[in-house]
Order: sequence, then C-alpha cells, then structure tokens
Amino acid sequence: MRGLVVELEGLLAGRADSPTKAQLMDLCDLLYASSLLKEEGRAVRARLVVAPPDAFAVEDGPPEGVHAIRFAVPHPLTSNEVKRLSPAASFYHSVIAVWPDKGRGFRVWGILNTGPRWMNLVAGGRKVAGADLAYPIIHVRDPGWLLFYQDYRLLAEWRGREFHGPRMDVFQSKLLSERFADLRRQLVEELRDDCLPETLSLEAYADLAHLIALQFVRRSINLVRTSGHGGSLVLIPDDEEGRVAAEKWIDCKYLLKEDGAGQRFRQLWQAIIRRVGQLSPAGASVEQAWQVFRLSRDEELDQLEESFFELARLLSDFMMVDGALVLDHRLGLVGFGGEIRVDRTVLYVEQAHDLEGGSVSRWDVQGDGTRHRAVYRLCSVEPSVIGFVVSQDSQVRMIANVYDSVMFWPHTVI
Repeated sequence: MRGLVVELEGLLAGRADSPTKAQLMDLCDLLYASSLLKEEGRAVRARLVVAPPDAFAVEDGPPEGVHAIRFAVPHPLTSNEVKRLSPAASFYHSVIAVWPDKGRGFRVWGILNTGPRWMNLVAGGRKVAGADLAYPIIHVRDPGWLLFYQDYRLLAEWRGREFHGPRMDVFQSKLLSERFADLRRQLVEELRDDCLPETLSLEAYADLAHLIALQFVRRSINLVRTSGHGGSLVLIPDDEEGRVAAEKWIDCKYLLKEDGAGQRFRQLWQAIIRRVGQLSPAGASVEQAWQVFRLSRDEELDQLEESFFELARLLSDFMMVDGALVLDHRLGLVGFGGEIRVDRTVLYVEQAHDLEGGSVSRWDVQGDGTRHRAVYRLCSVEPSVIGFVVSQDSQVRMIANVYDSVMFWPHTVI
C-alpha cells in the first residue's frame, strides 16, 4: 500500500495544492470503508477521480470528452458521502471528482460524466474509449474491493486482506495467440480465394483476425461477469479429435444441429475482416487496420459490429445456463448446458503470475467452485482444450493444459 501511495503522489505532483501521502493513505482507507456500506440494500459501487476542478473544460462532454458538473459548494469527502452520491454517479457512466482543499482534507467538487465508452477496454467494444483522464481513478467495485488506475492502466488491486500490484489481461497471452495461429492462417487462405482485398499482407490479415476474435470472446465473458451470474466456456478443437473429446467428456443437454446457424461467428468474422480490408489503405499494417476497425464510421461496418455484439450477448446468455457453453476453436457453437463428466481427481493446479506462465505457484483446488474444478479435470485429460470460468463474485480465470500441467491465469477486470 505504501508503494502505491508513493506512486499516486508522484502522478499528482506538480501543483502546490497536490494531496500529501497522508491524505492519499486516508483516502484509500475511506474508500475501502465506503465499499462495505449499502445504499438502499445495494452494495456501494462507484468510480472516483483525484483531479483538480480546473482540469476540465466547461464545454466538453461524452462520447469524446468529459462533462464536468461542478458543485457551487464542495462537500467534505466521507464514506457516507460516497454512498449518497453513488446513485448519481453511476459506475459505468460517471465518476465522483475529489481534490484536497487548503489543508482541510479531500472535498467532493463535482461529478464527471464520462459516458460508457471506457468500458470498451474491458468489454471488447469497437469504439475508442473517449477522452483520457490523466489522473488516478479508483474503482469502488464491490465490498472490500478497490482497483487503482492511471489512464485505465491498472496500478494495483486491494481485495479483502490482499493487496496486489498490476494483474493480467489474459486476452494478451501468448498461449491464445499460439494455439489459434494455424486457424487464423487457414481463415485468411479461405478468404483470399473469395476476393479478399490486397491492402494488407496475409500475415497482417491473420493478426487482425486474432484481435477481432479476442474482442468477441472478451465481450461475451464480460457480459456474464457484469450480470452477477457465473458461467463457463470451453473451447475444443474443431476437428475429429475435438468432436470425439466432446462426445467422450461433455454431455450437452442442449446439443445443436450441425448447420450454418452454429457458424455465424465465422461468417461475421470473415465479413468484418473483408470490410476492414476494403477500408484500409494499400500496404496497411495490422496496427493501421485495427485503427480502421475501431474508428471507422462506415455504415456496413457498424451493422456488422451490431450483429457481432448481439451474437456475443446470445452466447453469454447460453453461458449462464447450468453447465458449460461449448465452442470449437473457430468459435462455432457446439452446445450449451454441458455437464463435464471426467472421472479424475485433480487436487492441485498451477497459478500463473505472468502472461507467459513462467512464474507459477501451486494452487489447492479445494477452495474453488464446481465450475472451476470441472474445467480443471477436463483440461487434465484434453490438453488442447481452453476454458474460461466466471465466478459469481466477478472473478475470471483462463484455464489450460501447459506441458501436462493444468494452469490458470486470473484475469484482471475493471
């Protein structure tokens, strides 16, 4: 905690009225206490920015800017004040703005309406996040759970009695990139025979396909997480080996017909990649194509994005049924309500502390839920399977078999 406070003080330095270490330490304690309160029976959930009132223009507003609502008289910052203001500064749309006032401690000087685009960073939306907030933001996420950000870069997480430095975005892991590399190239080869624009190289198209697929999975996972409901997703190979594994180990109550309806992701995926290729300049890099995907206001791309989002929502709904949602590696729909029937005991797995899985520790699974243990068992007998498990307390884990050891990565969420 002391290291975080020093970092926050450094980020806010440069003004005569910047908060001191003691004030920042008190702020952290106050917000932790706020997280334990309830507002009309609901847990307090809020975002708070430490920024001076003169840092924001009067005429700005969402979606590109920040709409600053300033109070005529600043209010003392207390836990109860955070509780009272939390409905007015809804978590996904606004932040409570505070700054110290002449040695009298922090004051609430207003509310900033940011709009929801910042959620695209975690939810997989196409639009950019809007204006950057160049000041520390603290999320009062749930009881006993605070997250500290700078420009939406996670600095630290305080949860219960545990305090952690920056966590991981599992969607940036090398494992996901490597396991799906052949499929991406195969997809591009198929598209090349179907009038794929030559504005990007085949390698750039393959990398673009990977980024777009990750956005889709991220979006589905986040929809389950924000619903307050748990769920699990299992990805199996899309070949004969995968079908045999699914039949052997997973009993899907709702097994789907093998027709084109289950391949809608692939159809939309290919259409988006083709359209981005058409909109990109000749010789574009994957970074340029990605910016086209995110920033273009092309009507056709917007319609494809809407279809993509609705499909992600549908799959997230399937995940919330008892049992696992089962997709193949092309994200084709196999079935849902899947009961994993692996008669094997897994007592320990490995927890990865970095994206590469180079730093790991032993993890006793007895404290984990039924969903987690079921996916651990499946990965122990099917090394090609990748699983995602969302618990009811909003925690997300990616689970895979790496060199004959079951390993999980805790995913950082906002």
